[in-house]
Amino acid sequence: MLVQQKQNIKGISLVEMLVVLTIIGAIAGVGFPNFSKWQVDRKVRAASEKIATVFTLATSQVERGAYPYVRVLIQSGVKISAHGITQEEFSNKLNNGDDIDCGAGIFSSANEIVSHTLEDIILFHLTDGGSAAICFSKGGKYFRRTGTASTQNNINLDQKATPNFVTICYKKEKSCDAVGRSFDKDDKQPVYLVNYSRFGMIQKFKWNYTTDDWRSR
Repeated sequence: MLVQQKQNIKGISLVEMLVVLTIIGAIAGVGFPNFSKWQVDRKVRAASEKIATVFTLATSQVERGAYPYVRVLIQSGVKISAHGITQEEFSNKLNNGDDIDCGAGIFSSANEIVSHTLEDIILFHLTDGGSAAICFSKGGKYFRRTGTASTQNNINLDQKATPNFVTICYKKEKSCDAVGRSFDKDDKQPVYLVNYSRFGMIQKFKWNYTTDDWRSR
């Protein structure tokens, strides 16, 4: 009886193994591009969240009264940070008749609130290789923009035209320029956007390739 059972046991043939490996390869071939795009989307979205967090912290510090004047600085599309000056420093500059601008001079001794260096696969449109800064004050009285933050054109978000935005994408994209919107419709790489206002409202969007517009998220 045992001899008969052993004779009935069959192993996997080479042909069967090749069929299984072919099926696994086909599934992997279909799934890997989607997984790769998911990874890119995750990284680009994470970068956009960091940028949104910097703006949110900057404006919340102003609204809470921790700092009367806060500057968000974007350096070469790689680093984004926020610094604030104390009430005493701000009052002295006002009393001395100093120009309340968004330049480096007024923030030379400012306190760092937050700073992030982005991954090298990330590209974001605003600085064109240089630097830009956006300054916030309570009520928006001393809201200022410098560098390309002050010269970029308007885009429409929720049916409103605004120049106050930063777009974030993967470096494989042709451009992160939200105005030209030269996004690659074939690859459909993720493009995110952070919109800020002089009064501290921060909104986040993602480019929708199906409808060719920005969708709030």
